[in-house]
Parts: sequence; C-alpha cells; structure tokens
Amino acid sequence: MGQRSIDHAPYRSIEAAKYVKKPLEPNVEAGDEVLLVTDTDHDPEVWRSVAAAVADIGAHPIVSVFEPREMDYFDPPASVAAQMKEVDVVVTCTTTAMLHSPAGHEAMESGVPFVCLDGGMTMDMLTSGGFTADYKEIERLTYRVATEVFEGGSEARLTSEHGCDLTLSIEDRVFVPDEPDPEEPPGWPLRAEEFRPGFRAAICPGGEFNVPPDPATADGTLVIDTTMHALGRLEEPIEIEIESGRIVDVDGGYQALELERILEEYGDEDAYKMPTEFSVGTNPESKIVGVQREDKVMLGCIHVGLGTNADVGGDVQSRLHMDGVVARPTLEIDGEVKIDRGTILPLEADT
Repeated sequence: MGQRSIDHAPYRSIEAAKYVKKPLEPNVEAGDEVLLVTDTDHDPEVWRSVAAAVADIGAHPIVSVFEPREMDYFDPPASVAAQMKEVDVVVTCTTTAMLHSPAGHEAMESGVPFVCLDGGMTMDMLTSGGFTADYKEIERLTYRVATEVFEGGSEARLTSEHGCDLTLSIEDRVFVPDEPDPEEPPGWPLRAEEFRPGFRAAICPGGEFNVPPDPATADGTLVIDTTMHALGRLEEPIEIEIESGRIVDVDGGYQALELERILEEYGDEDAYKMPTEFSVGTNPESKIVGVQREDKVMLGCIHVGLGTNADVGGDVQSRLHMDGVVARPTLEIDGEVKIDRGTILPLEADT
C-alpha cells in the first residue's frame, strides 16, 4: 500500500507562528495599538497570522482593509493615512509597497515606527527563505558589503550575462552604517531604528546595502532579468537604455511594454531618472519567488531603481519608484571585480 499524501497547507499558520514574531517582538510592546494595513488582493491568511502574533505579544491588532492601490508608493485611503499617525505601530501588509508612500513618511516623521511586510507577502514567504534568516548575520554581511565592496569607490560598472553594461559614479554617495556589535541583538532591518531622519522601519524579509547614486552620472544598458515592481516575475529580460541618467528606450516582451505604459500613465519627468537606487542583497536565505520583497535581498543580487530616491538618501522625488533585480550581476568598482556573477568576492575569501 502506497504512502498517503498529506496536505501540509492547513498547518502553515502553525509553522508561520515560529517566524512571524521575528520583526514584531523588537518593535511591539504589550498594550500597543498596532494598525495592520492590508488590501483586498492580499492573501488574508498572511495578515491573520500577523494579527494573531500581535495579539499573542499582548498588543491590540487593528486591521484596516481597502482596495489595492494602483502602484507601489501610492497612499492608502485618507482615513487610513490619518489613523497611521494615531497608533503606536503600523504594520504594512499590502500587495503594493506602501512603506515609502507620502502617508507612510508622515506617520514615521510623527514618531510611529513601521514594520514593513508589504509587496505581496505569501504564507510560503513567512515560513521559508529570507524571513527565516539569521538577522545578526545579515547585519554583519551588510556592513562588510558596505566596507569591502563600496567604501572608497568612485565608479561602478554593472554587467551581466544578459548584456547589461552600465556605468555610474558612486563617489560621495556611499553611506557606511555603524559597525554592528556582536553582543547586541540585531538592529536594522529587524529593528525600527531611525537610521535616517524621520525614517523608522523594520523590513522583513530584509537585507541589502543601498547606494543612492546621482543618476546624471549613469550611461549604458541596464538589463533587468528577474523581477520588477508592478511587473512581478519577468518572463524575459527587459533592456533599458540610459543616457546621462535618463531612460531613453525600453525593449523586450510584453512586460517591457507594460513598463513603458506605467511610466507614461503614472510617472512624471523624474520617474525616467535611473538609476536612483543601486543595492546589493545581503540575505543568504532569500530565494527567487517572483515577489520583489524577497527577490531583491537575495545575497549577491543587485536591484536598481528608477524614480524616487529621497527615501534612501538621495534627492529625487517622483510619483513612482520601481526596482528591478539582476540575479547574477558582475560588479566592478574602479576597475576591480567585487561581485562575480552573483558571488561577492570579499566574502568568499573567508571560505
């Protein structure tokens, strides 16, 4: 008699309970009023698991459900935006990224910390991959990428097996975090610390070192080959021609046409500025799942953003921000290879 197949799906919430408190416990205290914002396109099993974990800590979950926003960075309804400033903690659990929305920034500037689980989290993401990583190790790896890949560099060149070849200046744009204390619990991205004025957020799954370059210094061809905000998992690479930091041409399949439509319909002049974000993933447990929140923090990948970068230390403010992931990049800093097809070479020296 053959072995009976067991459907493990009903037990996912039990498995999720082991991990979902990870970004909550450093930021939520008993008695807190915690606003959980979500939308009607989101899997309710995810936000129910988060709400249960909040209640188990002894805090009071308040769930606000609304129609999904048209694009990442767009505000929730006005009444929800007002409520964000009146609670003790906000948890974003929406299908579009909402952490960096204007309403999100206003709430954080008023002193309300955020726990960011937005961008289309799934139950699988709560129970495996980047969510389950050792965040003390991520903190250590992020610091090493900052100091051993980028610090002191002037020019970056990004290439890939798909034909990417983009150069940009990083001079005076590398902001190295404090060296982590091995005796202390993990800080950002697990703890909502104010590492930039008015920005207090924990991000899970997290793990990246970000450079906000001056886009005007960039020229060449960027090829996004994995995922992109609003587009999801890419069926074929999107080729973006960049001249003096502006998108001048987009080529590829139907998702490239969709990117062009999004820029035209929802963007503004500054949405065509690229790259405004240049980040290396530092989460060794993250894997490609077709959801930007997880894919872009995979160890050794690079995600490149267009539009707004005022939220990550730059000075571009746009209606749009979209990241695209290059899964196996090669990165040269001042002519020296630092990342070789997704392998961060300074880290390999330890093995």
